[in-house]
Amino acid sequence: MTMTMTKLICPDCQHENEPERIYCHNCGARLDRTGLIKEKADEAVAEERTRQHLKKIFRPNRGLGKRIATKLGKTLLGALCLAVVIVMLLPADLPPAPKEYTFAPLIGMDMMSAVSSHHAASLVYNEEQANSYLAATVRRKDSPAHQGYFPLQRVSVQFQEGQCWVHVERRILQLSIFCGSAYRVTINNGKITTANMGGYIGRMPIHPVLMKYADLLLGKAWECLDRERKSVARMAGIEFHPQSVTLIVAR
Repeated sequence: MTMTMTKLICPDCQHENEPERIYCHNCGARLDRTGLIKEKADEAVAEERTRQHLKKIFRPNRGLGKRIATKLGKTLLGALCLAVVIVMLLPADLPPAPKEYTFAPLIGMDMMSAVSSHHAASLVYNEEQANSYLAATVRRKDSPAHQGYFPLQRVSVQFQEGQCWVHVERRILQLSIFCGSAYRVTINNGKITTANMGGYIGRMPIHPVLMKYADLLLGKAWECLDRERKSVARMAGIEFHPQSVTLIVAR
């Protein structure tokens, strides 16, 4: 700390006197020392503050609680992120994969024939038939499922009353990523309209509002089934029931 020497000014002759004087060295008048006393008090307060500050700086346990809280927060955040990743990598509870693909129903051909002939009033398929057809479609040599660094391994569906679950398995570096989403589907004037009802990644449920971003994981499935989506759009309607789907043919 820099010390400054304060001069006492004589009120009578304006002579500058040393701070230790009581009377003016020039004229002998009594000096006013109140300003000097106040200055010394201020210096004492400043010195005490400096001493307390230095004491805190060199205190061994200074900021120990804050450091512990910070480390604990980082540990909990890391554990939470790890738990989320583990849950997202866990395999989902999907319907069993078809064992045979040779006799998969030709649903695509059935839809094209029904639309062109107008003979059938409706086409009804159960989950096993639909999943066999989807598995055979994905396994075609010309399917885009095998393209890219994040290929599509499997697509399957589950039918519930009024909605359809679409499940997808994709693979990256020999690691399978499972995701899926539930949809309510309507067909109006040759256009398919869907309402997302929520989904999942691994075992992690995803809110419908957020699922529109995670729905990018299902993009490869829609690319593989583009022909089938166009055929479904030509139908008059679609109904989902437990373990079955009904395609209503336009007349």
